[in-house]
Amino acid sequence: MKNLLEQWGPQFASAVPQPLRDGVWQLKLDTQSYILKRRSNRTRVGEEYRLLQWLAEHGQPISQLICTRAGVPWAEQQGSFYVLYPYLTGTPGDELDLFGQSLAGEMGSALARLHQALAAYGASHEFPDFNLFNKVSSYAWPAVQGYSSVKFSDRLQGIQHAISAHLVNPYEALPRQLIHRDFHPGNLLFTQGELAGILDFDRVRIGIRLFDLCYLATAVLSSSFGDPKKREEWPGFVREMISGYGSVEKLERTESYVFLYVIYLIQLLFTAYYLDEGNTKLADSNLAVLFWIHDQHDYLEPLIEKAVGESRGVDR
Repeated sequence: MKNLLEQWGPQFASAVPQPLRDGVWQLKLDTQSYILKRRSNRTRVGEEYRLLQWLAEHGQPISQLICTRAGVPWAEQQGSFYVLYPYLTGTPGDELDLFGQSLAGEMGSALARLHQALAAYGASHEFPDFNLFNKVSSYAWPAVQGYSSVKFSDRLQGIQHAISAHLVNPYEALPRQLIHRDFHPGNLLFTQGELAGILDFDRVRIGIRLFDLCYLATAVLSSSFGDPKKREEWPGFVREMISGYGSVEKLERTESYVFLYVIYLIQLLFTAYYLDEGNTKLADSNLAVLFWIHDQHDYLEPLIEKAVGESRGVDR
């Protein structure tokens, strides 16, 4: 590890990496802290480096990649690539009471500002496409159906019919652009109730912009699903989140109609992912969230449409 770190300068040779999770370490050097990550693709690192420079120049609270002494934003060792970021200070959103501190609007407006910056980025064509619908159809749905076909066949059929009836045609017309694709509370840093940092841009792809908003909504619900009181508060969180987003960037009416169906796709994708990992506990947890939202559909749908309508200045 010492030889790796010296590629960023001799001062890093004395830093002791503390593992945070697989492939991610924190370094402390005097009064400064850094995050070291292992990456698999040098091309993707280059794309991220240029994008982060753009976002920083356009006022986004991000941490830029540090170049090595060779002038590139990665270090290579034994066939693996590593990147280094300055550590951003702040409290991660998943350590805060997102309901009690009314942070939904702040997160929604921050996402809208990020989307505006991402949409204006001139080199978006460098990034791969992410088609959520195709990914679920070809990968997630067969995996989930095979796992749950006996126990939950009726419930899954109902969800499949709903998606087929209400999402297939509108999906292709949804606004597409660069999206963060990992916009959850743990990647958002807060200081005194205001967003201070956005982390982890290594999953940026071209996709429907609604993905990020729905991903945030379902991530908040999943993290607090075991608390009945917070489940009851979640619709209010979604309303405030949409309102915050709409105060900066207007959502299209079609996006309000398909909001819940996009969440269904996200939950199916995560269920399949955890099945692949062999983690049936988390797969079952994501299925439970999916079924709960589907049970609440008739209540949630008009609430979401109203929130989008109000943010557009339309009386509902």
